[in-house]
Amino acid sequence: MAKRRKRTNKDVPAKGRVREMADDLWSLAVKDDWANKCAMCGHCGDLNSHHLLPRQHTNTRHELKNGICLCRRCHQFCPDRSPHQNAGGFVVWLAGHHPIRHKWYMSQNESCKYKDFHGTTNAWYYIDIIGTLREYVSDDDYVRIVGKKFAKYMEERGDD
Repeated sequence: MAKRRKRTNKDVPAKGRVREMADDLWSLAVKDDWANKCAMCGHCGDLNSHHLLPRQHTNTRHELKNGICLCRRCHQFCPDRSPHQNAGGFVVWLAGHHPIRHKWYMSQNESCKYKDFHGTTNAWYYIDIIGTLREYVSDDDYVRIVGKKFAKYMEERGDD
């Protein structure tokens, strides 16, 4: 069993940087979860990871269930079902095409639990998120996002 290193601030990037790493890993994980295809049209290029519940809600910001892969056109510009052009149309589309994800989304909205965060979002919080998202991305993407030095730190920490 690997010995876990003590946490020290010199090993950890600033909070904003580790939050950005977690966001980037989440985005790749969502795309992978949807087989790198737009959930609406099946297009495989120019993909975005869209949060079903707004990303400012810490409880669900990095949850894979809170993400859907959309091409840029469907995400931003489709007038009848883009989540940014027609939120109601998007929810109707989601119910008809991805009922399990729709059910999760509706249960979160009804309970409002996604709004109840009582922890601290310091760098260590995001480091734990990075550790949970690690399994969803390739080694190359992981090192590209977090950097060699931080990837080594995470491996020594026992999160790899």
